[in-house]
Formats: sequence, C-alpha cells, structure tokens
Amino acid sequence: WEYMKNHPDGRCKNYDLDWIGSLPGKRESTRYIGPHILTQNDVMSGGHFPDVIAYGGWTLDNHHPDAFHRKGIFSVEHTTPERFGIPFDCLYSVNVPNLMFAGRDISATHMGLSSTRVMSTCALLGQAAGTGAALAIKYGTTPAGIRKDHIVELQDMLEDDDSMLPYRWRKPSELTMSATTAEANLPLRNGIDRKWDGEDNGVWVAPGDESIVYSWKKPVTLNGVRIIFDSDFKYRSKRMRKLEATTERVEMPKMMAKGFKVEAKVKDEWITLYEDTDNYLRLRHIKFNEPVKAKDLRIVVTSTWGAERAHIFAFDAK
Repeated sequence: WEYMKNHPDGRCKNYDLDWIGSLPGKRESTRYIGPHILTQNDVMSGGHFPDVIAYGGWTLDNHHPDAFHRKGIFSVEHTTPERFGIPFDCLYSVNVPNLMFAGRDISATHMGLSSTRVMSTCALLGQAAGTGAALAIKYGTTPAGIRKDHIVELQDMLEDDDSMLPYRWRKPSELTMSATTAEANLPLRNGIDRKWDGEDNGVWVAPGDESIVYSWKKPVTLNGVRIIFDSDFKYRSKRMRKLEATTERVEMPKMMAKGFKVEAKVKDEWITLYEDTDNYLRLRHIKFNEPVKAKDLRIVVTSTWGAERAHIFAFDAK
C-alpha cells in the first residue's frame, strides 16, 4: 500500500486504505498434469469420481488476466452444485512417479481451478495428499499404486478423520453397527457427520440428565471411541469486507460439549474410561488406557459452551 500510495504517477493519491484481507494469495500460477485433468464439466456435473478424496463448492470464479485494467467485465461467476467431488487422480503426476501436489497447482483446467483454488478446498486437498503420501510410504508404493490398490483405504482414512466425501458416506465400525441403541440415537451411525440437505444427522443431549448408550448381547472388547461434536459449520463469520456488519463471534460454539465422560458398565457398575472438562475439538479419537470388556458403553455430557444441550453427530465404538 505504501508503494501504491506514493507512486510517482499519483495513481492512489486520493485513496485511503479501507480494508485488506489478512492472507493475500495468488489465484493461479503453474499447474501440474495428473492422470485426470479436472474440467468445468466435471465441476458442473457434480464430480462423481470413484477415487473422490475431497470436495469443492465455490463458484466457477473466472477472472480475466488483465483484471481491473480490462475494459469491460473482468470477472464472471457461474454457480456450481452445492458440493462436487475432486478425484485423487488430480493430485499426482502422470509422468513423475513420486510427485504429488495439492492446492492451486493441481491437475485442472483454468475453469476447473477457478472453483477449487479457494483456501478451504485447498486445505482438503492437502489433507488428502498428505494421507495418500503416508499410505504410499506404508505400502512402499507410488501415488499411482495407491490409486490402483489402496484407494478405498485412503477414502476410509479421510472420512475417519472427518473429511467429507460427496456421494460416499462414512462406514461406522462393525462394533458400532452391531450394538443396540435407542431409535433416537440412530443418526449417530448413519455415516453423515454434519447437517446435510436439511437433515440434522445428530442427537441433542442435555448435560447430566441424558446419555447415549450402546449395548451388546455379549461382552465385547472396547479399545476406544470416535466422537464428532457440532462445531457449527453453518456459522457465517466476519471474513470479508462485504460482511462488515456481521457480528464477530469470539466464543466457542455454544452447542459443543465442553465436558463429557465415556463410561462402560463393568460388573453392573459404570466406570469412567475417559473424561474431559475443557473440550474444544470437533473430532475426538480417544484410545483407552487399556482394552475393556463390557456389554454397555455410554457417553455422558457434563457441560456445554453455553447451550442447554450439546449436539453430537457421531459416537463410534472401536
């Protein structure tokens, strides 16, 4: 801004700086070529790929290279589906065996990239590439080898780590699906760990008074649990100049559980396997100190961040 304000030609002489983004970024630069090149048609048709590893939802946001200097319209936006899939085949090189990439350099056309280049989508691509690289090391193979032989395992790992893959719902553990529970708790194991197409997909639990209980006919070995709390994805935070009037929230999502306990019934007595009094995380992978044999498992919410009840999307036994 100092350079522009003091430019010899006086281009910004009568301007004041009103607002600036905290993280300036370049929309587009070098892109690599993978086995698949994501196109505008892929985006507009929803991206139904068998090797889906992330999703996008931004518009096709097409900017002319001349930007503000262009005479006439310099930016055109085309509405896309609410979410579309992005394949693993866009994240590794078609001719360099061990080269992977994520973010604004993926295998995509100019128009395909115009939707996938936003930061949240880039973050999902980074998670997918990193997890894929870890699997490649595990099996001593290349990214192409992961695509050929281990893509389902990669997708399962991403979903277990709370990455949402369009048109492919997470599969809860067999232990979770074999348990009996109240009908009201069934959304916790439908594999959709967020509100989706008008469906809540969660359970509301009052601190102290209520609990979510899983029961088995015979004792099972319990090693841990996976929990997804509600972090209020729908909240519209103050991130852009046009949202100046939006109230800036500085507290935790009120419906998230702050305190909770995971308990198992052993010899007709509930014992605490894990307790947290200051939770601030949406995803909790909890491993018990030692395996426990029990016929009943439950989660008890002891406090929230302000709401009368906590909202939970998933509770898996492992």
